[in-house]
Amino acid sequence: MKFNPKLKEGILLRRYKRFFADVLTENETLTMHCANTGAMHGCADPGSKAWYSTSTNPKRKLPHSLEFVETKQGFRVCVNTARANQLVQEALLSNEIPELAKQSVWSREVPIPGERGRFDFGSENVVMEVKMVSWLRRGMGVFPDAESIRATRHLNALKNCAKNGIRAILFFCVPHSGVDQITIAEDIDPSYGRAVREAVADRVEILAYRWSVSPTALALDKQIPFHVPV
Repeated sequence: MKFNPKLKEGILLRRYKRFFADVLTENETLTMHCANTGAMHGCADPGSKAWYSTSTNPKRKLPHSLEFVETKQGFRVCVNTARANQLVQEALLSNEIPELAKQSVWSREVPIPGERGRFDFGSENVVMEVKMVSWLRRGMGVFPDAESIRATRHLNALKNCAKNGIRAILFFCVPHSGVDQITIAEDIDPSYGRAVREAVADRVEILAYRWSVSPTALALDKQIPFHVPV
């Protein structure tokens, strides 16, 4: 994913009311959209370097969007969760993920069989849900950063699909330059931790890939290990 023009840089002053962030630029303080419903642990510290995009849509009330933040450890992380599905779709279409290269056609927002709601992606006899990892804690990338009933519901739906002979995949998109491995923050959401263990036991596949992060592009980097919580 290339940014054209490249992202502009500023200093994060605060993130508040979930969807707002104030960023100090060379000339002014801009209030911009923050497309992230999580707690943003480790990537919302005031004074951090930040990068933002600007929309050309005249109907937007906030033309700027917070995209990346530099953590205290000096790592760049994408905090715009809307990018996750865009990145995965781009990788699927270009066959950059070996485990999924045999699937020639992918659809977005496919209905969950027998339930309300939708999975992020689907192909012939395959369903996939995407989650973005932006929290590095004690040297390990972790998900989620806040309790998520919706994430647990989707995981249980993946488990039901796997039991019925459908290939079910939980895909972790990791646009964080400092994350080399990931696991579940079970202390944050115990229900999700239990659901992950049950899903793995029922043959739900878990894939995790990292993207490199720069003001000009987000590029698929490599597969990273996922550790099932014990």
